[in-house]
Amino acid sequence: MVIRPQLNPHLAAWLLLGWIVVAGCNDPFAGEATFENVIDTTTLYALRDTPIRLPSAYSLLDRSPIRTDTTSAFDFAFDIDANGKFLIYPPGALGLTRDPGVQLMDRRFEEIKSAPEENYITDRPIEVAANQVFIVRSRPSFNFCLFFGQFPRYGKFRVLEVNREDRSITLELLVNINCGFRSLEPGLPSS
Repeated sequence: MVIRPQLNPHLAAWLLLGWIVVAGCNDPFAGEATFENVIDTTTLYALRDTPIRLPSAYSLLDRSPIRTDTTSAFDFAFDIDANGKFLIYPPGALGLTRDPGVQLMDRRFEEIKSAPEENYITDRPIEVAANQVFIVRSRPSFNFCLFFGQFPRYGKFRVLEVNREDRSITLELLVNINCGFRSLEPGLPSS
């Protein structure tokens, strides 16, 4: 007698649905973009020797500057060291989560079309200067990814101004908060 395994019809339906999702798009877990990428500016103040009420960090998920005295949920922070260097700190360099990362770029802000997948610095600060461009990978989040899992978001930043007197840095930025997308061009992303 030959015993043939039988596939549960409900399991077969779920497997078929999963296969359709995987086969139907570039990134089966990304969903569709619903938020437009827009260019904006923000100013951050050094972690040290500035009033605590001023934002020293940035959250890609919120597309917003963050005060570090109210939360540690940010993707990078800014400070000026004792030698006067302007530094961007991924949270891992401050003893926090190592998921977010920063990557210096050798291209102009406008030339960067997509965020790289690898080589993000997560455990040490990076020095920046006027006109320096860098990419940030956020901490993974379920925000706007309800059925797809946790994904990082990506943003590109250009240092517009460094101000030693105010101990501040002004950044031009474009952040893509769509779930699973790495496109860094203005408008509704397709990838």
